[in-house]
Amino acid sequence: MLSLTVHPGEYITIGDDIVVQILKTGEITRVAIEAPRELAIVRSKLVEEKGEAPECIQRLRKEKKPLR
Repeated sequence: MLSLTVHPGEYITIGDDIVVQILKTGEITRVAIEAPRELAIVRSKLVEEKGEAPECIQRLRKEKKPLR
C-alpha cells in the first residue's frame, strides 16, 4: 500500500484515467475522484456492512497499525 501526504488542492493520478483530488472546505476534507463510469467506487462503510474489507486494510488491522 502506498501512503502519501497530500495537501488541499493537490491530486494523485492512477494510470491515465483516474484522478484523485483532495479538497478542503473549512474543517471538512473531501476526496474528489474522476474515473471511468464503469469503475465502481464504493465507500468503506458500504463495503464493510457486507463484512468485507480490502486485503491491505485487513493486513494493517492485524498488525494494529493506524490507518491515518
